[in-house]
Amino acid sequence: MSCRRSWPALDAARGSYYCFGRRFMVRTRYEMILDASHDFITLVDRDYIYSYVNEPYCREMGSRRQEILGKTVSELWGEEKFQGRIKAHLDECFAGQESHDIDRFEFGSEFRYIHVSYYPYKTGDAITHAMVYSHDITAIKELESKILDYEFKDRTTGLFNRKSFNMVLELELEKARRSESDKVRALLFINLRNMGQINTRFGAHVGDLLLESTAIKVKEALRMSDYVFRFEGKQLVVLLTTMKRETDITLVAENIREKTTFPYNFKDEAIYIGCNVGAAVFPFDGQTAEELVTSAMSAATEASERDLPIVVFNRDLYHRAVRKNKLKADVRRALVEEQFSQVFQPIIDVATGGIVGAEALIRWQHRELGLVSPTEFIPLAEESGDTGMIGRWNLFRVCRYLRAWDGFLGDRYISINFSSREFSDPGLVEFIASVLASHAVAPQRVKLEITETRTMEDMEEAVAKIRRLAELGVEVLIDDFGAGFSSLAYLKRLPARIVKIDKVFVDHVEDEVCDRLFLAGMIAMIQSYGKTVVVEGVETPGQVRILRELGVSRIQGFHYSRPLAPEAFERLLRANASLP
Repeated sequence: MSCRRSWPALDAARGSYYCFGRRFMVRTRYEMILDASHDFITLVDRDYIYSYVNEPYCREMGSRRQEILGKTVSELWGEEKFQGRIKAHLDECFAGQESHDIDRFEFGSEFRYIHVSYYPYKTGDAITHAMVYSHDITAIKELESKILDYEFKDRTTGLFNRKSFNMVLELELEKARRSESDKVRALLFINLRNMGQINTRFGAHVGDLLLESTAIKVKEALRMSDYVFRFEGKQLVVLLTTMKRETDITLVAENIREKTTFPYNFKDEAIYIGCNVGAAVFPFDGQTAEELVTSAMSAATEASERDLPIVVFNRDLYHRAVRKNKLKADVRRALVEEQFSQVFQPIIDVATGGIVGAEALIRWQHRELGLVSPTEFIPLAEESGDTGMIGRWNLFRVCRYLRAWDGFLGDRYISINFSSREFSDPGLVEFIASVLASHAVAPQRVKLEITETRTMEDMEEAVAKIRRLAELGVEVLIDDFGAGFSSLAYLKRLPARIVKIDKVFVDHVEDEVCDRLFLAGMIAMIQSYGKTVVVEGVETPGQVRILRELGVSRIQGFHYSRPLAPEAFERLLRANASLP
C-alpha cells in the first residue's frame, strides 16, 4: 500500500497549471518568432479590429502594441484608404479566398511599397480572422523603376524616350479609335535650333543642361493629359490627347515656342535655343502611328527649312513627303542605272579672266520626275546614309575626267563637295589615296570642299584630317563660309588655304551699303590669316567690280559661266580661253 496520498483537487490544479504553462510557453515562443520576422504580421477580426500585431508592425507604425490592439483598420489607416482597397481584400478573405495586393502606404514621413497577402484564419471550422502578411518591397520597386527609367527614359532630359513614344502612341491611337467622342490626337515635332553650335562653342555638358531646361519648359507648356518625349538628338515630340479644335494645336505650339525661346544665361552671355514645330492630326493626317509620325516629321522639316514657327500638315506636304520618300528610295538605283551626271562650273582669276579650276557638281535626271536639284537630293541622301556612295561615284568620275584631260589641264584643279558623313569616315584619307593612285592622278589636281559647319562640329578631328590630306597632297577648301554659326576666330585654327564665301553675302552688295561693309570686313579678316578668298554666286558686272575693289582674286558664278557639261568644259580648257 502506497504511503502517497491522492489529492484530486491538487492534481487537477497541477494539470491545469502545467497545460497553461505549456500553452504560455508555446504562445510566447511563436510570438518571439513572429516578432523576429522582418515582415509585418497582423490578425484582423470580422469587425475589422486588430486582434494581434507583431513587433515590426508596431515599430513602423510608431506605436506600442497595446495602442493598436482593439483599434479598427480605418482608425489606423484612414477611412479613404480602408474603403479604397483594404476592405475589399479583407472581405474576400472572410469569404474564404486568399488575396494579394501591392499598395503604397505612408509610414511616418515616407512612402513604402508593400506586398500584402490576406489569408483566412479559422477558429474551429469558422473563419474568424484574416491573417495579413505584409512585406516591404520598396527596394525592389526602386530597382524596377531604375531599370524602367534606363530602358524607357532619356538620361539627359529625364523625358520618356523614343521607345516609350512608340508604345504610348499606339495605345493612344487605339483608345481614340474605340472612343465615340474623343477621337482626335495630335503630334507636334519640335526641332530645336542652334544645339550643335552651342555644343561646339560652350561644350556638350552645357548643351545637355540647356536641353534638360528646355524639356522642363516644354512640359510646363502642356496639360497634365499630354505627353512629351525626346525623339532623337535635338528633336522633341509632343502628343496631345485632348483636343476640341484644330486651333488648339497652334495655341500649344505658340506656348511651347514662347517658353523655349526665352534666353538662357551662361557666364553672363545670353544663349538662345529657338524651335520650329511641325504638327499632324489623327485621324485626318494618318490612320496609323507610322503615317502620323511621317506626316508630323514632314511638317517639321518644312518648318525648319523655311524657318517658320509652325507648319500643320496638309495635302501639299503629303505630296512632297511622297516625292521625298521616292527620291530616298531611288538614290541607289540611280547610281546603278547611271542617272547621275556631272557638270563643272569654272572658278575664275579676277585679274586675267583665266580658269584656275572648277567645282564638280552632280545632276540627277530621274527617269520619272525629271531633273532633281542637288539641294533636294543631297540632304535626302544624307538622311538615308547614301552620301558615301554618291561621294565615291563623284570622286571616281572626276578622276576619270582628270586623267582624260591631263594633256591640257595645266595646273588647274577640280574641287569636289564632301558631306559631313563622308568627311567623318575614318578611312577617307586612305580611300582618296587609293582612288588617285588607281587613276594615276596627281593629288594636287583634286581639292575637297567641306562646309564650315562640319569643321566646327569637331574642330580637333577636322584639323587633324585636313593636315593628313595635305600630307597626301590634297587641299581642303572651306565652303559656304559665313552661312553657319561660326566665328572668324575658328578660321585661324583651320589649316585650309582657300575659303569660299557664300552667295548670300554677295546678293545685295550693289544696293546695300551695310552688306558691302560687312563683306569687306569678312574678306579683310580672311585675307589677314593668309588665306585666298573665292566668292560664289557672282552674277552681275557690278558685283565683279565691287569684289575686285575689295581685293578678291577668285570668283565663281553665272556672270562668268553656268555649270558646263564635261564636253563643253573640255572645249573651254582646250581653247585655254579667258572669260570676260
